[in-house]
Amino acid sequence: MRTALRARAAVLGGGVLLLSAVLTGCNDDSTSAAPPSAPSAPSAPSVPSSSPAASPTGTTSSAPAPAPTAAADCLLTDLTFGLKEASSAVLLTATNKGTAPCALHRAPVVSDPVAGHDLAVAEGGKPPAAVVLAPGRTAYAAITMGQRESTQNHRAKTVNIALVGKDGGGTDGHVAVESPGPGGLAINPSTRIGYWRAAEGEALS
Repeated sequence: MRTALRARAAVLGGGVLLLSAVLTGCNDDSTSAAPPSAPSAPSAPSVPSSSPAASPTGTTSSAPAPAPTAAADCLLTDLTFGLKEASSAVLLTATNKGTAPCALHRAPVVSDPVAGHDLAVAEGGKPPAAVVLAPGRTAYAAITMGQRESTQNHRAKTVNIALVGKDGGGTDGHVAVESPGPGGLAINPSTRIGYWRAAEGEALS
């Protein structure tokens, strides 16, 4: 009888130990398991940089060159005048003695003090728009005689020179220019004055 009771108590004790081991294992699994992780927050969208784009290299900007200024009309005081003999005419010369360019227009006004009138401008040919003289440069105008023999031939020791402006009006005053030879400049009613030219050959052609 006692032996049976002891055997039953042993069985019951083993069952309690087994149940206790099972419960302990369950507790260990529940405590060791990591809690589920929270969902990650969405990442913020990237913001484009607000810095200005770099300017292209190798390019330069420059202001436009200023337009050239038109030369002012030559004044009598800007010029040195002379008369020289050529093969087919007498050349009136005008040299810019100033420090800036100046412009001569049409033909000079050449006055014969002996006859008391201005020489007529030669017919034919087209006047240049202007002859611009840089400092030190010379312009030319030819004095020609269409009829060498005339009862009105005379000689002038000097002639008076005036200029024509861009507007066609004459300049104030005049300059007396001596003849190229001691005998004086031969003049008669057929004597003409040509337009200003930039080259001696152009004036004589």
